[in-house]
Amino acid sequence: MRRSLTGLLAAEAISLLGSRITFVALPWLVLTSTGSALLAGVAGFAEMLPYVLAGLLGGPIVDRVGPRPTAVAADTASLLAVAGIPLLASTETISYSTLLGLIAVAGALRGFGDTAKRALLPRVIAGAGLSTERGTTLYDGISRVATLLGLPLAGLLVAAVGPARVLLVDAATFGVCALIISIYVTAGSTGQETAEDEESGYAAALWCGFRYVRQDRLIVGIMSMLFATNLFDQAYATVFVPVWVRDGPHGPAALGVLGSAFGVGAVAGNILWTVIGPRVPRRVTFAVCFLIGGPAQLLALALTDRLWAVLAIAALAGALMSTINPILLAAVYERVPIRMQGRVMSVLIAFSWAGIPLGGVLGGWAVEDLGLRTAALLAGIGYLVVTLSPFLFSTWHALDEHRVIRKSGARALATVE
Repeated sequence: MRRSLTGLLAAEAISLLGSRITFVALPWLVLTSTGSALLAGVAGFAEMLPYVLAGLLGGPIVDRVGPRPTAVAADTASLLAVAGIPLLASTETISYSTLLGLIAVAGALRGFGDTAKRALLPRVIAGAGLSTERGTTLYDGISRVATLLGLPLAGLLVAAVGPARVLLVDAATFGVCALIISIYVTAGSTGQETAEDEESGYAAALWCGFRYVRQDRLIVGIMSMLFATNLFDQAYATVFVPVWVRDGPHGPAALGVLGSAFGVGAVAGNILWTVIGPRVPRRVTFAVCFLIGGPAQLLALALTDRLWAVLAIAALAGALMSTINPILLAAVYERVPIRMQGRVMSVLIAFSWAGIPLGGVLGGWAVEDLGLRTAALLAGIGYLVVTLSPFLFSTWHALDEHRVIRKSGARALATVE
């Protein structure tokens, strides 16, 4: 079953590489073609709102049909949708609203695909015989490497051939991802629903996911915190950074260099976390790293124009933030029964990412009305306030609960033997 894990990680690496390229190319395409930071933010909204909704509504489908066939179908359709964006943009007669519509379709399909892959992950981790924490760290490491390679590559490609043609690379990666999963990944080919789920129908299955989330205070806390931080991160990535680059002397290649600095730090942090993660407390690590690493890049844009300083802070932030996803994914996967993970993860991701569509729009509005420095400073302060919550609320102690249970079980087993 390690073949399935290797296949999923390889497919995700290729798909994420393309997505990181689009993450740079799409807002730059809109910003340079319209000259408006607000419209660039609206384009991000048009992609991420369908992404969030599709991820939410797709959870029961993933649990019933199975995450593997859902992922393959969504990635195949994404190939066509993403390829259509640059093809239509190349015709001078296309309207901005039509372009937004195609961006929305691509976002919805990616939402279905990502929900399926997140439900597929714990199955292939279990089949490979790895601990949940080690498996989620490997998965997050793939994402960090894709960021490290994809963002500077995107900056170079955008500077060389323009953002429209660069989007074709992302389209191709979806096709390769679908092919790899269909050939190499065998886990998750069927759903995990019980007979009760089968008889209750789609609406009841969706509500079951909501009910489970509502009763778990830690998951509610995670959703609330990530809603706000994802909003700030989206404003930073899709509006603040492109405007900072456009108004500075560095050129579009700086888009990729800045992302590369974050990626270098994130990969280094991920490697370190793979070694020390099982030995350190989750909650304290999560709280300290999020408090320092989250607001750092926003405050850097607000306080300095020096590229070397912004790059250094981005690298530090990447190293600190590399601990966040492995900790949260491991904690959630340990708490949720496998037959419900599609629904629960879809609700968790949908609410956590609901701030992303708003982030681009609010970021664009703030830049145009307040200026880049003031907008970035306010966002950094807001980020700082939100990330104080793990220090203030006892709910976050539950991050360490299952680790304590496993250690107690191991001691009991050793006593019996």
